[in-house]
Amino acid sequence: MDVRDIFSAIQSGNASRIVFGKDGMVYMTVGVGDPPGAARAQDPNDLAGKVLRLRDDGTVPPDNPFAGRPGYRPEIYTMGHRNALGLTVNPDTGAIWESENGPNGGDEINVLQPGKNYGWPVVSFGRFYLGARVTEKPWQEAMEQPLVFWVPSIATSGMTFYTGDKFPNWKNNVFVGGMRQGEVPRSGHLERIDFNDKWEELHRESMLRELQQRVRDVRQGPDGFLYVLTAESEGALMRIEPWTAPAQSGSR
Repeated sequence: MDVRDIFSAIQSGNASRIVFGKDGMVYMTVGVGDPPGAARAQDPNDLAGKVLRLRDDGTVPPDNPFAGRPGYRPEIYTMGHRNALGLTVNPDTGAIWESENGPNGGDEINVLQPGKNYGWPVVSFGRFYLGARVTEKPWQEAMEQPLVFWVPSIATSGMTFYTGDKFPNWKNNVFVGGMRQGEVPRSGHLERIDFNDKWEELHRESMLRELQQRVRDVRQGPDGFLYVLTAESEGALMRIEPWTAPAQSGSR
């Protein structure tokens, strides 16, 4: 078996999610922590707190937004991220969607655009674990706003679009795993988010709260069902199927 490293960001941060875009390129997230180290997310010569774009052999595509620009790592596609644990492709638009953890609040879903800055830690809706705000600025010129955000945090994990036929009413809905909400133990769940045809949020539904387990990932299988992975000592891989009413026996 031919196994080899094609790219490493270990010295920069924690790589967490990888996805192939419709353009055939590899998109890869690299996390960063809280201040003072969080400032690395705004350093264009540092890979921490970034989403990278690479060819499948680990080399840099020449059309990357910062390729050839002095003082910028050419691998960078977007910057200003905290800790991205969800990365997927919008099947309708082809855009890369990313979900990332704030600390205790400020979790986000972002639609990635080349060369854009998503603000961490300069702008945020979040709070630190002891209650203080990350920043007084939820918005600043030249920094992108999230499409969806959570306060308090749900500790977002994996994310997927539903495109199957088993749940026709869920077409193009986004499913996001949550590991715990507002630092409350045993509050993990799955969230379903519905959008209009302009990808503006309509509503959210919390699911599987009764399991009281951390949801680590969610994916659509080739069979059209949803598969959910929990992260517990007695965790499980579960399949979500449509509910079917039990057959009723005939009367005599």
